[in-house]
Amino acid sequence: MNQLKNISNSRKILDYFKVGFGLIVTILMLLAIGPKFVGEIEVQGIAFLSEIPKAFINWNDDPTAFFISYFIGYVVIWRKPLFGLIIIIIVIGDILFFAFNNQNMGTFIFIILTFIVASLYFISWRKKNNIKKTL
Repeated sequence: MNQLKNISNSRKILDYFKVGFGLIVTILMLLAIGPKFVGEIEVQGIAFLSEIPKAFINWNDDPTAFFISYFIGYVVIWRKPLFGLIIIIIVIGDILFFAFNNQNMGTFIFIILTFIVASLYFISWRKKNNIKKTL
């Protein structure tokens, strides 16, 4: 009985930590990219919003698509953890973003943080669904 209580407590601690860390990373990203959005909207007006889809094609030196994709994945992760993980890790392509933007090592910090967020949610999802290690 005591062992079940410890497992339950460790799962709660992991849940609090993943949510807290995820919110901190998301707030940091908002602070990093938010002023750019506001500044561009002030300068270009609504026309700036039409440039956002172009950012998904041209990943060089423009982190807009990375941040928008992360936010979409993070919103989805709250309702459907596995689908949110897929968006964060595969669809936005942390590795692809680094491969296309390898001359800007500052982006590597955001890649590491988003990968940690996704890993924490994956570990929590695995524990919640009682998925055993296969290796």
